[in-house]
Amino acid sequence: MGFILKIILFFIVISFLFRAFFAWVSHIAGKKSTPPGTRQQSRPSPSEPETQEERIISYQKKSFETSEAEDVDFVEIKDRDKEQ
Repeated sequence: MGFILKIILFFIVISFLFRAFFAWVSHIAGKKSTPPGTRQQSRPSPSEPETQEERIISYQKKSFETSEAEDVDFVEIKDRDKEQ
C-alpha cells in the first residue's frame, strides 16, 4: 500500500513541477513579446466635464447613486370630486 501512495505522490509532484515550469516560461515569454512602455498602462481617464454645470450634475449623479434608500410612508390622496 505504501508503494502505491509513493507513486501517486511522485506523479503529483512531477505534475506540479511541470505546471510551474510552463507557467514560468510563459511568463518570461510574455514579458519579452511586449514593448516596455505598453506593459503597465492604466485605463484611460474618463473625459472631464467642460463646464461648471456639467461638473455639478455629474457630482449630483454620483452622490445620488451612492446614497442609501430610505423608507417612505405614502399618503393616499383622494379626489374631492369623486367623494361628492
